Amino acid sequence: MIERTVAFGSDDGLVGTVTLPAPGTRASPFGFVLFNAGIVHRIGPHRFNVRLARQLAERGIPSIRFDLAGHGDSARITGQRSFEEQAAIDVRAAMDALAAAGRLDRFAIFGHCSGAYHGYAAALADPRVAGLLMFDAYRYPTLKTHLFHYLKALRQPHLVRRVLGFLRRAVTGLGRLRAPAGKTAAEHPVPELGRVNFIPTKEVFAEGLKALLARGVRLGMVYSGGEIRHYNYRRQFHDTFAPFGIADRIPCEFIPDSDHQASTLGDQARLVELILAFGEDLRAAGAGAGARSA
Repeated sequence: MIERTVAFGSDDGLVGTVTLPAPGTRASPFGFVLFNAGIVHRIGPHRFNVRLARQLAERGIPSIRFDLAGHGDSARITGQRSFEEQAAIDVRAAMDALAAAGRLDRFAIFGHCSGAYHGYAAALADPRVAGLLMFDAYRYPTLKTHLFHYLKALRQPHLVRRVLGFLRRAVTGLGRLRAPAGKTAAEHPVPELGRVNFIPTKEVFAEGLKALLARGVRLGMVYSGGEIRHYNYRRQFHDTFAPFGIADRIPCEFIPDSDHQASTLGDQARLVELILAFGEDLRAAGAGAGARSA
């Protein structure tokens, strides 16, 4: 395995670490792009991206883990673009850097938390993306989600206090619960304040996913139990997107015992296993068939 720090992007303002397989390892036709989860440095929560990059390299898959502009070791953003626009540009610049280091022209993105949103935007904008795996991305609660949440609450201590609190919020927030004509309150996406400025409706998100599928991009979703109020059962993603005809085309894993940061070693091992399997599926599907030979 070979690891080296690189500077790239506009004025070499972005900083990342390229991890390449050892010479003689069976080469992959694509590489992985890894970056910040929220404001966490490019190493990822609990150094997750470091462990992942090295395990990918053992399987012949190169990667780059880097800091978005304004994060970690990378330069500040100029303010000329929104943070979301700049993040997508940065992800594409990271693909350029990994392409130069590993002689690749196809890429997979693993996005964690807000990284999932930025990876999704970059995938829509760049045809070099062959795979996109999103961890704890947009959550769209269904009626069943709310039912499960309140049934669980019924089994908790201090039930009377909780019920009274719910009734008080229901009365004072009745106007907010009233949805636009033709929609139910359950169809609204969950706000992600402090992460991104714009959350697409499920209709808009479905159209984006359809566009990626039509382009041949392999997609995958993983959800933790970290936001159990808004995502709390195995088939929630399927139930949300079945009406759009794409639910059965996008594998989705629910890990209810894991928190949002995959804090325990067991949680991290499970997530790494899923990402490695995603990479092997991508390789078996012939991702990057047009890539240059290493």
